[in-house]
Amino acid sequence: MSDDSVSAPTKFDNAGQYCRQSILRYEFIFGPGYVSTGGPETTERLCALLGNALQPGVRVLDVGSGLGGAAFHLAERFGAEVTGVDLAEEMIALTRERLADRKTSEKVRFLLGDVMTADLPLGGYDVVWSRDAFMHLADKPALYRRLRDLLADGGQIAVTDYAQQAGQTTEAFQTYVRNTHYHLIDPESYASIVREVGFVKVQVLDATADFDAILAREMNRLSRDRVAFLERFSQSDYDYLMRRWAMKREFIAQGDMKWVVVHAVK
Repeated sequence: MSDDSVSAPTKFDNAGQYCRQSILRYEFIFGPGYVSTGGPETTERLCALLGNALQPGVRVLDVGSGLGGAAFHLAERFGAEVTGVDLAEEMIALTRERLADRKTSEKVRFLLGDVMTADLPLGGYDVVWSRDAFMHLADKPALYRRLRDLLADGGQIAVTDYAQQAGQTTEAFQTYVRNTHYHLIDPESYASIVREVGFVKVQVLDATADFDAILAREMNRLSRDRVAFLERFSQSDYDYLMRRWAMKREFIAQGDMKWVVVHAVK
């Protein structure tokens, strides 16, 4: 597949979070091709969850496809036909710059746009995949209804997402959520929404302990590779990432922040 089919341009960088410099520094800590928790490690986890659904020719919609790491992996390892959709122009621009160098470029295409409104075929996908993207969307029921509509009968979703504890969270965490423009719910509410829109065999795993361990490993790796990082980025970039990761670990320790792995079937 080519990347020629593109929806109308949409400007989205989440208050600078997804400008080119920010994207590239995130990639350094997450791993090549990734801007989400655990990089390739989490991709392998979701692939294991999908199991035999990943066969040559399987049609995958990657929502919030970022730098394309998962899309390329699915195409190259499993022979999947992958459509990636992302709202961030710089994500799409960077991914297109790299697309020509991939052996399976004909199996992958990337669209700039919003999954809620993009011209995508109803029932056109066997798998909907997403990594740490849905915290940007407020209306979770509408989102999951849309994903269900896009899936073929028997299709599956494999998702990771940020979440929060049920009940009152700390003021510091509430400020963080406001400043990042996230829309978070607790894991039980998450599971209820996925069921209520019509999915079956719903699993919403609270994987927060894994999230914390991943954050710790990413911080250790960044510290180890500090010299290489500073050859490309600034000290303020380094300090920002270390501070940000430490803050998330503190929110986890306080019980505020959660991370969920979602799997369900249409």
